[in-house]
Amino acid sequence: MKQHYSSDVTDAQWQHIKKFFDPQRKRKRSLRRICHALFYLSKTGCQWRMLPKSFGHWQSVYYYFRKFKRNGLWDILLHALRDDVRFKLGRDPSPSAAAIDAKVSKPPARAAFAALTALN
Repeated sequence: MKQHYSSDVTDAQWQHIKKFFDPQRKRKRSLRRICHALFYLSKTGCQWRMLPKSFGHWQSVYYYFRKFKRNGLWDILLHALRDDVRFKLGRDPSPSAAAIDAKVSKPPARAAFAALTALN
């Protein structure tokens, strides 16, 4: 039985982001479960090796994390989610200015989870 965490994506959130993943390739691991693990890591800040066993082997999750980072998927996902959130708020999808404080900047998975939460 799979344990559920507050960082897990809902069905509606998954429907929104699953289009960014390649559905053609057969996988041993569910991409949704991989996203659950990545969002859990980002939310809790735990070490890779401390990832709960319910997510599978930490090495598998890390493999997908590196793959998504290298092929630019996280950036694509973040930009699309940012545009969707801004559109929902009645703003121009592309921000005209930005201010970044290093103390509050979020890693990509955490920012993606925050954007998904804002959409619902």
